[in-house]
Amino acid sequence: MSINKAWHSKNRMPKNANFEQRVKWHLSHKKNCSCMPIPKKLEEEMKRRGIKI
Repeated sequence: MSINKAWHSKNRMPKNANFEQRVKWHLSHKKNCSCMPIPKKLEEEMKRRGIKI
């Protein structure tokens, strides 16, 4: 897995991010960087709510 430093420097996770903000950030992160997967608990909740990963 490699990190996209340019993307990370321009796209910080909002402080105290709510569920929707976390989903938006992680989906964008998945498209632009491969340094880490979506956290398991978040992924499970996204699937439960019918959010396509």
